[in-house]
Amino acid sequence: MNLVVLRRHAKIPSTILLATLLTLSGCRLTAPSVSSTETIASPAAGQTQSAVHTPTKHPSQPEPTPTPSPSQPLFIGVPPQWAQAAARAVEHVSGTESNWVWVVESSSDPKENLSQGIFGLALLHDSEGVPVGSRPLSLAVPLSSSWVQISLPEAQQILTDGSPYVAVMDWSEMTPNMRSLLVNGLHPSDPDYPLRDQWSLHSSPGFESVAEELAPFLIQELTSDAVLHLAAVGDVMLDRALGEAVLAGDVDYPFAQVEGMLSSADIAIGNLESALGDLGTPENKGYTFRAPKETAETSSLAGFDLLSLANNHAMDFGAEGLMQAIQLLEARGINTVGAGANDAAAHNPVIFEMNGVKLAFLAYVDVPIEFRGFDARAWIAGENHAGVAWAEPRRIHNDVADALSQADIVVVILHSGYENVVQPSPPQVAAAHAAMEAGAKLVIGHHAHVLQPIELNRDGVIVYGLGNFAFEGAGPPETGLLNIWIGARGVRELELIPFLLDAEGRPSPAGEEISSAILESFYSMTLVSEDLD
Repeated sequence: MNLVVLRRHAKIPSTILLATLLTLSGCRLTAPSVSSTETIASPAAGQTQSAVHTPTKHPSQPEPTPTPSPSQPLFIGVPPQWAQAAARAVEHVSGTESNWVWVVESSSDPKENLSQGIFGLALLHDSEGVPVGSRPLSLAVPLSSSWVQISLPEAQQILTDGSPYVAVMDWSEMTPNMRSLLVNGLHPSDPDYPLRDQWSLHSSPGFESVAEELAPFLIQELTSDAVLHLAAVGDVMLDRALGEAVLAGDVDYPFAQVEGMLSSADIAIGNLESALGDLGTPENKGYTFRAPKETAETSSLAGFDLLSLANNHAMDFGAEGLMQAIQLLEARGINTVGAGANDAAAHNPVIFEMNGVKLAFLAYVDVPIEFRGFDARAWIAGENHAGVAWAEPRRIHNDVADALSQADIVVVILHSGYENVVQPSPPQVAAAHAAMEAGAKLVIGHHAHVLQPIELNRDGVIVYGLGNFAFEGAGPPETGLLNIWIGARGVRELELIPFLLDAEGRPSPAGEEISSAILESFYSMTLVSEDLD
């Protein structure tokens, strides 16, 4: 049996699509597919057949009520955005006892083509045929919008009447310059999110049983979503008052108000801005921080999966203190990146694989010489000595390129900038752009102790600075947790959850009024490259 999959796409002019996104016309938006033809041959056929097919009325389909024959091809009409999913579904069904020659065709109007007898089956945007799943619908606004959430009745009104300020789209089609409105406090990634698009499989007379045959495989493809939820925060420093509370026996104290917000993500990351443990001697520098060894458990209970040690405090108690921190954290199931026993270890990526996405993390530091003269370059890892990975642009480029041979997406964590300065420093920008140019899709920064801009460009997303997340006596109290959804193409969506730090540096969710101010300040700093306009 041959399995032939042919797709024909009606191309949408990119200028029209972009203009629609920018003006938020309120119509349902779907991105055009970039491939024009795909042919799949079953293992039994041993050959690949390829053609560009223009639909005509089914030549072997008798009228008015055809009886399908397993010897004839079966044409399936699908909207362009689901052509690849349908192709995978028929590839799976070909492994069963089905004897059909399955032909998947992209169509801008599969319902009309079905009624004309061109297709035996058609995937339609309704719930009237054989159910094949539902998809979350996003009510998208520009990332810089101050609009955060909406009630379900208001959302349903937009679906009915449209809105000049909201674009309605399948959540998988979101891009990072847009943000989903919460509906009754729920995000499209939440299981109970109420806005869902229904899809069903319709059949010409006589093909009903074939629709039932294909449906389970189509459900699997339409409802699966290769996306990964990343929760990212800035500097975490568990010395001083927070460390004293842990030593007093309250191991949960530093993150008691953050319960579930990190652990609910697939991967939670931050920057450990201190040594950790009880070994080593203090370095000769202005500030030396060392969190109690018990805070390794604190960080684990909070939900951290990965902590960067590429910073200007990880070696405050020398190489011995650094290696103890790595050992204590890894014993609690927390990966570390950006520092290690030697140069190779410091530059080694940490790779996570889940939800159909393989994600690699690298971390680097580049900070100015301290006012008392300490230069963190003294800590650069060498061939035979422990240290940190320095943010040298050429090395970043090479590391990212190597990591891409092992993973789908590369994320670079960058500790750089000027303290208490909102604008990114030139070395910070150079390092971030080196990562982007090498193929990284996301850069997450910290060090400045303040929230810094987001930059959106054609290569990916740069979050220059997430401020402090747990830090006594450094910087303003306003901060946040950044939710990031990453798919196979890169960053899909960003969402900042505002937080405030108390006098001890302990984070808690900000109230409504302060949240609005934090969000307005943060999103208004968004930088959009000209090549994205």
